[in-house]
Amino acid sequence: MEKMIQDVISAIGGEGNISHCTNCITRLRLTLKDDSKADRQKVKDITGVFGIAETEEQFQIVLGPKAAQAASLINSTYNFS
Repeated sequence: MEKMIQDVISAIGGEGNISHCTNCITRLRLTLKDDSKADRQKVKDITGVFGIAETEEQFQIVLGPKAAQAASLINSTYNFS
């Protein structure tokens, strides 16, 4: 899980590009400061990622049941304040 999270952080432009991190049942929901820094194909190619979805406010990474664990790990490792 930690390797996958490091790969995700790198693919979306680094920890400095995240302003908020949360989750729903199957998705890691990130609010990015600059969406253009996210390499969508790189994210999709990460082992354990099932896909991405985007809204105006969120960059969502589909992880299945591991989404809560991923959000918890990101929030405990990085400071987005």
